[in-house]
Amino acid sequence: MLGFMKKVHGQEEGRQPGSRQQGTGPEPEILRMNQDTSRKPEVPRKILVVGRGDTLDEEAIDYAVNLAERLGYDIIGLNVDPMLGQKSRFFSPYKYHLREKFSQRAQAVGAEIKKKLAQKGIGFEQMVKFGDLGKAVAEVNRQVKRIEFVITQAGIKEAEVNGAITLPVFSISGYQGEKTMARESSSRGTMEIGKTAGLGLAVAALYAAVFLNVETVMNYFTRGAWYAALPVATVFVFSFVHGAFSSKFWDLMGIQATKKAQPRPAAAKRPAARKRPRPQLRIDT
Repeated sequence: MLGFMKKVHGQEEGRQPGSRQQGTGPEPEILRMNQDTSRKPEVPRKILVVGRGDTLDEEAIDYAVNLAERLGYDIIGLNVDPMLGQKSRFFSPYKYHLREKFSQRAQAVGAEIKKKLAQKGIGFEQMVKFGDLGKAVAEVNRQVKRIEFVITQAGIKEAEVNGAITLPVFSISGYQGEKTMARESSSRGTMEIGKTAGLGLAVAALYAAVFLNVETVMNYFTRGAWYAALPVATVFVFSFVHGAFSSKFWDLMGIQATKKAQPRPAAAKRPAARKRPRPQLRIDT
């Protein structure tokens, strides 16, 4: 019995060192794996582009893309419909239908933008909200991490967004105005070219009518009586049409008549103040 106890005790002592050696082996590898899994990927910074309606302005997207390429940011497109977010006593099925249609149109626009930005290596995410514009932006700011600043399209005032968040807000109304002015100037140039061409055709038609019908013109112009007014009227018509054509033509060429500055009328001079003699007391001696 005593020998059996010693044998068992010897086996237990022989197992303990082995178990310790086996247990010390994989511990460093487990620690390395835990350290690798503890490192989370860095969340990229983002630019929030806000639009009222189911579309996003091309100017706002272009501006955000230029900044994203320089800074290495991603872009979030936010479409907001304030009308469909109004609270009512009952949420009607028709209102739910309108929200679904709005979301589908906005997501279709976002899908096209996402394809274009994917070619440039810029991440894009589409979000749709209903209700107040400022509250929608604040909600997105709480949901999405690392939004650095906000870009609003033309027509959205900064006060509508600044009251709910502390992020910097930039508007592209000036950029939109420049593009509108450029479009207006190009359209005006096209209209001026059309007017000039029309007047030129009118002048050519008048001259052709006179030269091709010389006999008829001379027959009526030489009859006398009230026909004598026809040459005078013809001259007035030719001078008016030809003068208008010449003016438009030289304006298109960039040659304009000098405008004389009208002299300003001189300010009326005030009469010099006269000194009035003061009465003095004198004592005659």
